[in-house]
Amino acid sequence: MRTRIVAILIVLAAATAAHAQVPQVRQYAAKFVCGKASDEQMKLFNFAPGEYFTTINVHNPALVTAAGFQKKFALADPAEKSGRISRWFRAVLKPDEAMQIDCRNIYEHLDIKPGTFIDGFAVIQLPTRLQLDVVGVYTAAGNAGVSAMHMERVAGRITQ
Repeated sequence: MRTRIVAILIVLAAATAAHAQVPQVRQYAAKFVCGKASDEQMKLFNFAPGEYFTTINVHNPALVTAAGFQKKFALADPAEKSGRISRWFRAVLKPDEAMQIDCRNIYEHLDIKPGTFIDGFAVIQLPTRLQLDVVGVYTAAGNAGVSAMHMERVAGRITQ
């Protein structure tokens, strides 16, 4: 019995040590939808007719610390299929600076022709001691101009 308890404790200690070696990061996943919905999207009831635009605003709320982070883009394909994922791109915001990530940037990072309909997530990662303000701004336009606008604050989460 004692040997069994010692073996269990060794396994638990090894698992805890392995877990402690994995660095944790703070991650934000902001939704994006860009481009003109095609007949295919409308037939599948994925999106209404019109053009879709996303702007993701990123702000460093720190008073004295620059925030170095990385971002990547993951496409979500229709019919429950996963899409392509870009490589990581590095960025830095000084205290109180803000940046905008828009459809044009996403097309460039994914090497996709602007205007192509795309749907997915912009993923932002940074060390856990830092935080960012991340807000997605979503607009859709029909023939008469802007017909919908929505803003959403993106919550960060701790991940490994």
